[in-house]
Amino acid sequence: MSRVDRSYSKYESIRTYEDRGKMKWNPFATAELASAHREYHSDFIFEEPGFSLEEDEIKTMLSFAKSLRLPIAIEYQAEKQKLNVSGIVIDWMEDYHLGIILQKEDGHYQEIAFKSITRVSDDQYFEDYLNQ
Repeated sequence: MSRVDRSYSKYESIRTYEDRGKMKWNPFATAELASAHREYHSDFIFEEPGFSLEEDEIKTMLSFAKSLRLPIAIEYQAEKQKLNVSGIVIDWMEDYHLGIILQKEDGHYQEIAFKSITRVSDDQYFEDYLNQ
């Protein structure tokens, strides 16, 4: 097997490159590899993430709802599930930056972390904002 002279290159990696006979198979592998990729990716369903609010927007909306004691609906993420709850924002959790305390329609209280909230809506103020 003769070696190709690559001493002209200023890069050591090009000068010391050794094919070992693999390069000749590249054109054949390309079609098979592309086909395998198509098959592999056809098994997956890629879903775009839904509409999600920024934490600052959530805090502003909840602060507004708390000040007016508005009944609101909150969609939040809990253990890979999206859950919905309705009620009135009563107060902030111990640390204001963590979340809210919501009085649900049945009278029970629930703490909800800001980072888990994905949607806030009510009948009057927030609905138009969310549908933009």
